[in-house]
Amino acid sequence: MRHLFLLGHMRSYSSVLSHILGSHPQIDGYCETHIKYRTRFDLWRLHNRVRKLTGEPLEGDYVLDKVLHDYPLARSILDSSRTRGIVLVRRPRETVRSIIEMGLKHSPIAWHRDFERVARYYEIRLAGLLRLAEGLRGRVVFLEAESLLLNTRQVLDQLGTFLELQSPLQPEYRRFAHTGEAGFGDPSEAICAGHVTANPRESRTAVSLPLALATRLQSAYDFWCAAIRRSCPSIDPGGAADQRGSSRNS
Repeated sequence: MRHLFLLGHMRSYSSVLSHILGSHPQIDGYCETHIKYRTRFDLWRLHNRVRKLTGEPLEGDYVLDKVLHDYPLARSILDSSRTRGIVLVRRPRETVRSIIEMGLKHSPIAWHRDFERVARYYEIRLAGLLRLAEGLRGRVVFLEAESLLLNTRQVLDQLGTFLELQSPLQPEYRRFAHTGEAGFGDPSEAICAGHVTANPRESRTAVSLPLALATRLQSAYDFWCAAIRRSCPSIDPGGAADQRGSSRNS
């Protein structure tokens, strides 16, 4: 079997995308397993974990894990021709506001309510995503998270081509055993909708991001995303995936 890693950060619409991917018959898995991949033997732990989380046998071509933190991901796994990756990044202002909102409503973790610590998590994670994109050496694509909601059909078609799927990915998805539970992805009601929505409720949050912090994070976003685009192809909702990557800033 091949292994597919959805490499993103918290509140990057990764739960929606992982549910869409996991609802395809060629892909097993739909959430975070929190496995640290120090050796290739940890892939067997992934297989076992996904079987337990889905309650189903592995019957697809890919086993999926969603990785949102800087857990170890061994070079031997990144180098494998049977490993694929999707790098998913959401713009900083909306990301930080959404994490803080989640911290206030759903999470007992203190730093989820601390602007500075959330900002540092975002900055460090973007740097880590560049390292992973470089390590995957062309077996990875970059996706701006917002385009998944705004240009759903085009994005899913290009992801299906990248993954060589035999049938299209669909914007509707299954509800799995742990959908909506904290620790497995998005704990809000939005993930239980079963389909992509262009106007998620969280976009109307009352949380306000300090101007200086927003400016700092936007600079980090521009820098790291430009570097990621130079290292791997990007999903282009206006056309085919850019197979050369791009050095333009968002």
